[in-house]
Formats: sequence, structure tokens, C-alpha cells
Amino acid sequence: MNFANVTPGVEENGSRRALALVAVFALARLAFAAALGPGYDESYTIVVARRLDLSYFDHPPLHQWIAHFAALALGEGAATRLPFVVLFAATGWLTFALTRRLFGARAGIIALVALNLTPFFFASAGTWVVPDGPLDFALVGAAATLARLFFDRPTPRAAFGLWLAAGLWLGLAGLSKYNAALPALGVLGFVALAPRQRPWLARPAPYLAALAALVVVAPALIWNARHGWVSFAFQGARAEAAGGWRPDRVGAMAIGEIAFLSPWLAAPLVAALIDGARRAARDERRLFLVCLALPTIVVFTLTPLWGAKGLPHWSTPGWLFVYPLLGAWLAQPRAAMLNLRKWAVASAALLAALVVLVVGQATTGFATRLMALGSGAVDPTLETLDWGALRAAPGVQGAAFAVATKWMDGGKIGLALGPDKPVFVFSDDPRGIAFLADSADFVGRDAAIVVAWDRREAAEAWLAPYFAAFDPPQLVTLQRGGRDEIALAVIPARGLTRAFPLPYPR
Repeated sequence: MNFANVTPGVEENGSRRALALVAVFALARLAFAAALGPGYDESYTIVVARRLDLSYFDHPPLHQWIAHFAALALGEGAATRLPFVVLFAATGWLTFALTRRLFGARAGIIALVALNLTPFFFASAGTWVVPDGPLDFALVGAAATLARLFFDRPTPRAAFGLWLAAGLWLGLAGLSKYNAALPALGVLGFVALAPRQRPWLARPAPYLAALAALVVVAPALIWNARHGWVSFAFQGARAEAAGGWRPDRVGAMAIGEIAFLSPWLAAPLVAALIDGARRAARDERRLFLVCLALPTIVVFTLTPLWGAKGLPHWSTPGWLFVYPLLGAWLAQPRAAMLNLRKWAVASAALLAALVVLVVGQATTGFATRLMALGSGAVDPTLETLDWGALRAAPGVQGAAFAVATKWMDGGKIGLALGPDKPVFVFSDDPRGIAFLADSADFVGRDAAIVVAWDRREAAEAWLAPYFAAFDPPQLVTLQRGGRDEIALAVIPARGLTRAFPLPYPR
């Protein structure tokens, strides 16, 4: 793609190029989706989504609703990813449209390319069955709507409609993930800080938009009210202070964010954010994006400071709004010395190499054959292996239900065995699997306990109070490239004696 030929005055040409890029990246993600099996999070999500409910334990319900109907239409497995690939294609187009409205078509093309070449947005948010894809789609939709409201000078009637539309978009974001509240606070901060927008605080439209957002999020609130606000307790516990101040963990979080964004894109993104913040005082367009980006980036980058748990992808909804700033920064005349075409080609080549490496390792294990992992190291691509070999185990075929001792295993087991054989997680952290069925309904019936082979004795000791007897464990091996990779124990368990107590209300 020759960026030099995309000028702000050639809007139609920019739109055609953007649509072509959206299509190319969507096809690439479809190929990536077809090459890998579902991981732990995806398997868990697909299994939990079998039950259509107002909401779910870990997250609000939107991505589970999508997974539920995708599985019914396309089957459980990699095909369930199709709607998520389509959603991110729409996110890419909305990112281009937002950036074009604020800074021109050339900046929009740059933002679109950079977004799709970012490993996290290419793979997780753009392909996998996780809440990030619907969240990003809704957030960019809200930002694009608000950009029309704040910078196009609409009529009062049109402005009222745009506020309501933005509220619905933000509601969909909240229906995807609870951290959507931070960009929503960013909107409030922008209106308070921007002199031309401040009069909105005295008008009813923003408050009606907030009410519309709450109405959209209502299913998650109703479900939580019925279940002791368990989702908020679970997510809030992740931010609780533990172990004193840990500035070293902030550094580790920042390194994780750089890895998710990729070093070759993280550096210009940080530079663009700094440039946008520096210009924000005299440019409301940049102030708008900085206000949307910073709350999420700052909060989740600093969360580990007080010893709380944190994951690098939590900040990515904030970085999502830096891509338009990146497009504007690189589209400036002083950036002409940079060869954007070479930068884009190099970034694409690095991403392609990373994808080939991941897919090759996941399907053949070539890297760990060439160089063994160190003590304690884990190959993350093993989680994409199909656990379908469990179906043939005699101990599974004769069981009324399956039991795991970890929620991650529960997702893989449930996906492998299908919806006709219930799966329970007997642990103090069963997550959303606890809400699929009640173990009290299976008292007196036989089970198949599935655990890692080296944990079979510990599992029997842990579960002995809940079963009348155990038969000898059966070995099931999962292979990759003709080699045994994962050893599982199937332990036939006779007669469930009592229901397993849950750590939270059903």
C-alpha cells in the first residue's frame, strides 16, 4: 500500500483502499482462525454459552450470546470464531471512518493498517471467541458517533439523536466488558475539559444517553442482582491490594503491553499519544481521543502497583483510541521523511512471521523439538490441542457426567465431550461452569474425573468425600505431530454421594 498516494482530499479513493484493506485482513484472520483450535478461554466460553442467560459469571453476556448462536449455526469449535472476525472487520472500518473524520483519509489508512498489524488486535480481539472483539467494535462505534456530534456541528435534533446513539453504543460496550466504564468516564472528562462542549453538561441529552446505556447493560445488572453481585465481586477482587507496593510489577505490566502491541508498533503509538497529549490543550480532536484513551491505559498499567493482579490486555481498549492519533502523527508533513510503505511492509512481515511461528508450533511442535523448554516453562500453544480423544475412553462413555478440578480443563473437557454430557468443576474456582447444571441432580450417578496424569492421586484424595469409590485410572494421551504431548487421567468415579458446595450463589 503506497501511503503517499492517499491524500486528505481524495476521500472516495481512501474509502476504496480502506475497504480493500479490511477485506484482506479479514481473509488473513479467517485463515488464522481455521489453523488453530480453540484455547482454554475460548473453549470455556463456548461451553458456558451453551446456556443462554441474561449474563454470566466472568463478563457481561454479549460475546457469550454471539458464541451461543454461532455454535448453533456453525458448530462448536473454530467455526464459532466467524462472527468475531466479521465484527473486527467492522471495527477496522469504523476506525478508518473515525480517523478520516478527524484527520483525513491518509491518517485513516495509516490507523487502519497499524491496528490490523498489531498482534493482539489481529489475533485475540480480531479472531478469538473472547469479549474484546465486541467491546472494541462498540467502543469505536461510540467514538465515531460522538465525533460527529462534537465536530460536525449537527442540528439540535440531530445532536439529540447522536447522543442517544452514542449511549446505545456505550451500552453495547458495557454489555461486552465491565471496563467499558473507563472510556465512558473519558467522554465525561472531555465534555468537562473542552470549552465548546461544556454546555452539554446543562442539557438533558447526555443524561438520557447515559440512561440508554444503562438500559442496554440491564441484563448484566439483573443477573448479578439475582446472584449476589458475584461478577462484580470476582472482578473487584482482582484489583484488591495484596502484598504491599510493587513498582516492579508495573514495569512487568508495561513490558506485557509492549509485547501485546509489538515493539515496532508500541514505540510509535507511545510517541503519538505523547504528541496528542501535548497538542490537546489547543486541539479538541486530539483532546477527545486522549480522554478516551488515558483512563484505561493509566488505571490498568498502574493496577499492579499495589500488588493487585493485572493482565496486559486489560489496557488495550485504551490503546485502541491511540491509533487515530498515530494516523494523524504520521500523516503530518514533518513525517514525510519516514518511509511509511517500508514501515507497513516490515510490520506486516514481522506479524506474518509471528503467525507462521505460532501456527507451526501449535500444529507440529517443531520449536520444542529443536530446543527443549527450560524447567518450569510451558508451551502456550499446547492449549489449542483438541481433547477429542477423551470421547473414546471407556471411563467417559459409561459416565453420566464429567468432573474437572480446574475451570480451564472444564472448558476443554466440555467442548470435547459435547453438550450431551454435563461437566462440573469441583474446586473453589469453578467460574461460570458452576451455573450450567446443579450437581445435586446427579447424586448417586457415576462420573468420569479428568485431570492431568501427574495429578491423578491428588485428585482422588480431593474428591474422595464426594464419591463412593474409584476405579483404576485410564491413560489418554493427546498427540501433536505424531508425538505424545499431554497425558490425561480418566478416573471412573462410582456414585456421587453429595452435591459439591459452590463458593458463590448460583
